[in-house]
Amino acid sequence: MKAGWLIMFMGLLGGGRAAAQSDYAVAHIPVALKSRADAVVRREEVVVDMLSPTKVYHRVHRAITVFNRGGEERARLVIHYDKATVIKRIEGAVYDGDGVLLRKFTKRDCRDESAVSNFSLYEDSRVKHYLPAMAGYPYTIVYSYEVERKQNLIIPAWRPEAYWDVAVQHSQYTFTCAESDAVRVRAANYRGNAEHSVAGGRSTTTWAVDNLPARRYEPYSPDPETYKTTVRIAPVNFGYYKHKGQYSNWEELGKWMFGALLSEGMNLPPHTVAEVKGLVDGLASDREKAAALYRYLQRKTRYVSVQIGIGGFKPTAAALVDQLGYGDCKGLANYMRALLAVVDIPSYYCVVEAGNAKRSISADFASMDQGNHVILCVPFEQDTVWLECTSQRLPFGFLGSFTDDRTVWACTPEGGKLLQTPAYAATESTQERRAELQLADDGTVAGHMRTVFSGGQYDNHSEIAESSGGEQMKLLKTAYDIDHVGFGQIDYQKPDNEVPTLVESLEVTLPRYAPTSNGQTFLVPNLFNRQSSVPTVKDRQLPVYINRGYADEDHFTYTLPAGYTVVGGPWQTTLDSPFGRYEATVEQVGNQLSYRRRLVLHGGTYPANRYAEFCMFINGISSSDRHKLVLANE
Repeated sequence: MKAGWLIMFMGLLGGGRAAAQSDYAVAHIPVALKSRADAVVRREEVVVDMLSPTKVYHRVHRAITVFNRGGEERARLVIHYDKATVIKRIEGAVYDGDGVLLRKFTKRDCRDESAVSNFSLYEDSRVKHYLPAMAGYPYTIVYSYEVERKQNLIIPAWRPEAYWDVAVQHSQYTFTCAESDAVRVRAANYRGNAEHSVAGGRSTTTWAVDNLPARRYEPYSPDPETYKTTVRIAPVNFGYYKHKGQYSNWEELGKWMFGALLSEGMNLPPHTVAEVKGLVDGLASDREKAAALYRYLQRKTRYVSVQIGIGGFKPTAAALVDQLGYGDCKGLANYMRALLAVVDIPSYYCVVEAGNAKRSISADFASMDQGNHVILCVPFEQDTVWLECTSQRLPFGFLGSFTDDRTVWACTPEGGKLLQTPAYAATESTQERRAELQLADDGTVAGHMRTVFSGGQYDNHSEIAESSGGEQMKLLKTAYDIDHVGFGQIDYQKPDNEVPTLVESLEVTLPRYAPTSNGQTFLVPNLFNRQSSVPTVKDRQLPVYINRGYADEDHFTYTLPAGYTVVGGPWQTTLDSPFGRYEATVEQVGNQLSYRRRLVLHGGTYPANRYAEFCMFINGISSSDRHKLVLANE
C-alpha cells in the first residue's frame, strides 16, 4: 500500500505540463465551489495504517487552491511531531492559476521550530511548516507527507470541513488495521455509509465527502462539533510510551489513567506535610480545610505550561511542584490533590475541554484526544466544590467561563466518571453599575462609579483587579473604551459572599464627552455598557446559540449645569422577546438626570428561523444604548 501511495503522488507531481493543467487549473473547479470561498480543497486523502499498537503510519495527500489572502493560512502545511512521532517524508509542489507547475519543495524547504507556546517552560514537541511566498492569486499548493506514530492511544481524527469559507471538492479518510483488531468508531454528522473491505487479513474502512460548498460564519452559532463531519477512531487495545492497556468506555480509560499516570507522584516532603497539617489545625469542616489549602496553593505556586513526560499526559510529581513553586494544569491539580490527601480529603483529577465556548466530553465515546485542561473536583457530603488550580486570583469553588457548565471526565481509583461542572443562571450572573456624575459646561463628564460583578460575571474584571500601575490603567482603558477616558482612586474588593463577587470603585473623567453646538449639548447617557450590533444573515442555516445568560443593570445620575433641560422630556424604551428583556429610561428632576438600563439575556439554543427576531432584538438594544439626548440651556 505504501508503494502505491508514493507512485500515485509522484504521478500527480510529475505528470508534465499537460497533466498538471488538467489536474489543477482553476477553471476546472465547479462554479458552485468557488462561490464565497477563500480557498478550495481540491483533493484530500488521509490514510491511517495501524500495523501494531506501536507502529501507526499517517499519510496525507492534499491539494488546495487559494483565491485570496484570506485563504492563505488554510493552505499552510503544518506537521507537529515529538519523540513518539517521526516525519518520514514531505514532498510538494506549487501551481499557478492555469495549473502550470511553478516549483517543487521537500522536507528541507520547511521551517522547523519548537512548538513551545509563549506561556510554556518545557515542551518536547516541534513543528514543521511551509507556505509558499506568492506574489498573486490564485495558486494551488499540493503536498504529501508520511508520519510514523509510535503509539495508537490517539488516532488522528478526520474533519473535512476544518475551516470557514473553504470549500471541499473531495476529501476521504481511510483507516486500515488487522482484521482481528478491535476498534471503536464514531462518525458524527456523516451522511451515507462508509466503504468497508477485508483482504489479506487487513480491514479497511473509508469515509468520503464531495462538493461541499464553503460555509460562512454565522454569528451566535453552536459548537461546530454538533454539525460538522468528524470521524474519531479509538482502538480497544493500545500502546503508549511503554504503557499498554485497553478500554471501551470512560470507566475503563479512567481506571487505566489513574493506575498508569496518577497513582504515583503524590508524596510530599515531611516539612510540607507538617505545614499543611498546621494550616488546617483548628478548622472544623473539610470545606474550611480545603479552602485554606486552596489559598495556600495560590500563594505558593504559579502556572507554567509543562508539556513533557508521557506525551504530556502525566502530571509533574507533587514533590517537584512543591520544590519549584510552579506547574502546569496537570501538575498543579495533582499538587492540590496531594495537599488534600494529607488531611484525608479525597478529590478527583478531572479532564475538561476548556474555553469560553462550552464543549462537553462526549458521553458515548471515550477517547484520549478529548480535553485540553485539568481541574479538580472535591466531593463533600453535602455538596461538591470545583477548583481551578492554575489561577492565583479566582475564589475558592469558582470556575468561571473557562470550564463552567460542561461534562468532564473524572479519574478515580474505581475508574472514570462523567461529571457536570456548575453553571450560573442568568439571574446569578450579574453586573450592577452605579455612577454619580457631573456634567460641566465644556461637556466634561466626571464622577464616581461603582460596579459589582457577581456569579458568572465575576471574572469580567478580575485580571484588572489583580494588575497594578500602568498595566492596570491600560486594561481599564481597554475595558472602558472611550477616547481620552481617565481614571483615579482605583479600588477593588472581594467580599466574602456565598456567590463570588468583585467590587470595582473608581473616579472617572471623560473630557469634553458631550459636545455643544448652537446652544445645545448632546449627551449619550449610557457611557460604557453598549451592546454591539449583529449582522443580518439571509438564509440562516444554523441554530441560534446564546452561550451564557446574564443580567446587567446600570443607573447613572448626572448633575447638570444650571438651566439645562432634556429636549422632549422623559424617554423610555422596552424590548421583550424570547431571548430576553431590555428596559431603558431617562428622566429629569431639577438638575438631576437619571439614566437606568436593565438587560436580561437568556442562554440557550433557538431554531435558525428565529435569527431574524434575535437580530432585531439585539440591534434594537444596540440602537437604544446609543440614544443621544439633546440638552437645551435655558
